[in-house]
Amino acid sequence: MAGGNLILVLVDQMRRDAMSCAGDPNVDTPHLDALAARGTRFTQASSSYPACVPFRFSLLTGQHAHSRNVPALGYRLSPAERTLGEAVAGCGHATAWIGKWHLYSAYGVSGGLTLSQAARTPVPAGHRRGFDHWRGFELRNDFHDSWVFHDGEAEPRRLAGHQTDALFGLAFDYIRRDRPRDRPFFLVLSLEAPHPPFMATPGHLARIRARGPLRLRPNVDPGAIRFFPPEWFEPAGGPEGPVDPADPAGVARVFAANMEAWYAMIAQIDDGMGALDALLAAEGLREATTVVFLSDHGELGGSHGLLGKGQPQEESVGIPLIAAGPGIVPGRTIDLPVATEDLFPTLVGLAGGRAEGLPGLDLAGLLRGGPEPDREGVLLEYVAETRPGRGFYAETWRAIRTRRHKYAVKGNRAGARPWLLYDLAADPFEQHNLLDGPGHEATAAALHGALVRTLDAAEDDFALAPAFGHPARRAVPP
Repeated sequence: MAGGNLILVLVDQMRRDAMSCAGDPNVDTPHLDALAARGTRFTQASSSYPACVPFRFSLLTGQHAHSRNVPALGYRLSPAERTLGEAVAGCGHATAWIGKWHLYSAYGVSGGLTLSQAARTPVPAGHRRGFDHWRGFELRNDFHDSWVFHDGEAEPRRLAGHQTDALFGLAFDYIRRDRPRDRPFFLVLSLEAPHPPFMATPGHLARIRARGPLRLRPNVDPGAIRFFPPEWFEPAGGPEGPVDPADPAGVARVFAANMEAWYAMIAQIDDGMGALDALLAAEGLREATTVVFLSDHGELGGSHGLLGKGQPQEESVGIPLIAAGPGIVPGRTIDLPVATEDLFPTLVGLAGGRAEGLPGLDLAGLLRGGPEPDREGVLLEYVAETRPGRGFYAETWRAIRTRRHKYAVKGNRAGARPWLLYDLAADPFEQHNLLDGPGHEATAAALHGALVRTLDAAEDDFALAPAFGHPARRAVPP
């Protein structure tokens, strides 16, 4: 039997803490705060593989990205995969996808498409199965020159105005006009914001700047930033244009301008969430609709001297996850570690069905007041990098995140070595790698063992070197 309506709002590159209800002093998010007050917010949700493509793969299939060796960029979802849309349609729902897809084109790899080409390349129906109503595009990364395909049309239509507002508008059209009236609906609104380039509207940027200078996290030193993703500093990439990474004053200026615009794009998203809630109320759907809000990964934003994503630190892997709707406990926070693979079974559970044989947990019962499941921790990973010169091209990483600790290893087939150990309770900004000092061998040994058990359960053949009394795991001599 079908559950009620289900709306998933997926944003791109928004940190878990970048909301006023999560304590960020740089942005006011009254509508996301209200959603959290009406529902439940997960305070330790993580993107298992903090990059756009692999997150979407796991969201839509429920599988770990390592099970298909999904790289950080440039992967085409097989039409043989059973999608989340098909699973929820099996619960009796009409289905709709609006916005960024990012699971078809070969953008970003050798011989691949440019951004402009990818934005104007249709995703064939066989590669986006499970969604009856399609207003999608592969990706664009330009918020004032965006295009969307309507169902099977061969040519895209240009979106008017800022992409974020236009995509919310298409979602509102679906709710007002296009949804069927004889069954519940499942709508995915996949926004590209606040992914770079950081193109904020003047009004939202003014709102952020009126708050005064940004208050930086304790682990941010603009003068120490050492990794510069091209999208941060390309000529069209942000409010201040290009900069020489060797110019500390220029880097600090561009960093501040980009972060202000990033927060302004979050404020714009929050406005859209308020308009969505008002529309659901006006249509008489608010009490029959579950709304889930989340991001695919975070933004390092200068923490640890880094920008972008792809790292195991909290600013990169930590994502907002809020659910509100019929039966969901209001005003509750849950600190259970959860990750990407939990989303597919949970969304199917919220739609009234069950997803069997998947590695993640169905958290629908927990959201409705049921008991908390037993879990040692969640697996975090970076499976493959196909772009020479980018981080983790020669060596990749795995990590386990528990309620209190994070332990990461990095290496290749010869065996990954211990890399990071943080006590998240004592050191929430991960400024002290405990592996650098004595006295934590027992904790490291226990977490290494937990990582091995987690890798085994996930059928991940990632190789480990001997460490803390544990033997090598599936290592191949160089």
